[in-house]
Amino acid sequence: MAYLSEEEKARIIEEEEIRSRIRRRYEQKSSGVAAVLSTICPGLGQIYNGQFGKGTAFFLIVLTGLFLLCWGILVLIKGPSASSLKIAKSVGLTKSEPVPMNEEGVVVEEVQKEEKPEEKPAEPPARKLPVKGLGLTIAGLILMAEGGHQAVRDAIRTARRLNQA
Repeated sequence: MAYLSEEEKARIIEEEEIRSRIRRRYEQKSSGVAAVLSTICPGLGQIYNGQFGKGTAFFLIVLTGLFLLCWGILVLIKGPSASSLKIAKSVGLTKSEPVPMNEEGVVVEEVQKEEKPEEKPAEPPARKLPVKGLGLTIAGLILMAEGGHQAVRDAIRTARRLNQA
């Protein structure tokens, strides 16, 4: 194993400094391009700056926020499941009493329903705002907005830092 002399070490260090100056001069990272890329898709600015892991993390954070936002809106729109039961009854999809028939499939006797006196229809209960749906929607909005904001901010800072180094 050969060791480098002091002259060789100094020459290598000098060459590396020259290479880094040339690289900084001709491979400048534009903070504007990084910001625009991160605005279009959070994480692209980090990838432009050479930070692939950080870019993926920002993208996943914003994607998670989008998922939570959509899920929350779906819960808000869907509402209580009682309305689907009303639709099923009106279409005839709920269980009913069997009708007596003979072997040929003819109804033997009709079942008479007891007629109830008309009553005032009860007021439908006030629809409660689903806290779960509202919480998911707000969390998704915050995660998307803050994740996108931080991605743009970080891309600009990193591009500037790379150009100064």
